[in-house]
Amino acid sequence: MKKVSVASIKENVLIAPDIYRMELELTEDANAIPGQFVNVYLDDGAHLLPRPISICRAFDNRLTLVYRAVGVGTGIMSRLTEGGTIRASDPLGNGFTLPESGTVLLVGGGVGVPPLLGAGIAAKAKGLDVIAALGYRSELFLKDEFQQVGELLIATDDGSAGYHGTVVDLLKKIDIPADTAVISCGPKPMLKALAAYCKEAGLPLQVSLEERMGCGFGACVGCVCRLDQGGVIVQKRVCKDGPVFDGSEVIF
Repeated sequence: MKKVSVASIKENVLIAPDIYRMELELTEDANAIPGQFVNVYLDDGAHLLPRPISICRAFDNRLTLVYRAVGVGTGIMSRLTEGGTIRASDPLGNGFTLPESGTVLLVGGGVGVPPLLGAGIAAKAKGLDVIAALGYRSELFLKDEFQQVGELLIATDDGSAGYHGTVVDLLKKIDIPADTAVISCGPKPMLKALAAYCKEAGLPLQVSLEERMGCGFGACVGCVCRLDQGGVIVQKRVCKDGPVFDGSEVIF
């Protein structure tokens, strides 16, 4: 059974406009799979529902969370300081599945970039070739970390770094090995365009969906997505059945 425990905050720093990196120390090993998330609980007396935050990377009993401060809850998170504590769940959901051989192409956009770092680290450790194609509005984050994993390609909306345009348009301009498995996380328009591209290119695709969640454990059925499984339309819970799905099945 998944549990909630108190984690020590070892770092909580601004790494780009509105983007923060929080390092947590748990009481035991995280045992996280790349692509999973944790529920973070705020003890302010006003926010009863948890904040689901994707795991950027996990090592032993340390978790790295990279998040955007966009609302009251994440705003409170951004003001927590080193030496404090926060309640966090065990890793939740289903993560990415790495291939046995070949190349892994990581495609991320915005705050969908952080959960791909853990996948890249795991892929490199498995001996796979790694290419990361990352899309940003303008200012970059986690660039150095991804460069340590493999080849890095960047697209920006304003052209301030790398390719001027979308990350999917960038992919259309490069040669991708035939034995490539695509792993992705980002906004739905990006994932929809990527799914169409991978279908045409014949590349297998895994997508991590971002949805507003209530409980994060699958009980409230508040984060349902639709899949087309061989012509049969089914509903799945992003928190419990995902957040990672076969990209060829997701109805965007």
